[in-house]
Amino acid sequence: MKSMILGLLAVGALTAFDTEAAAVECYVDTQAYDQYTAGHCFSMVWGARTATAVFRVNGANGQISQVIWGDAASGKCGSGTHCSFTIRPFRPYRATATILYADGTWENATPATASFEDGR
Repeated sequence: MKSMILGLLAVGALTAFDTEAAAVECYVDTQAYDQYTAGHCFSMVWGARTATAVFRVNGANGQISQVIWGDAASGKCGSGTHCSFTIRPFRPYRATATILYADGTWENATPATASFEDGR
């Protein structure tokens, strides 16, 4: 019985590493050294009428064949793991990503939202 429980714990520990979900990360491009954050990114870009939101897929569980970008990123990005487009102040821009893997499986990444204010 003890060896069976230890065996189940070992299998559970091995599969726990494979269940980490992919996520969309983002930053709003500024003159500073910007870093990706998961879920939401925000910046203050003084006096700017527009800014660039940069998104990427991180934490994929296999070889990526293609990424289908959705919501605000739909039609603005190719099929790669990185995406950027122009955004306006005081408005959230949510980007979703469906990851198609080379082995035929797919996964919806946790989305991210980018926004900025212009200091008004």
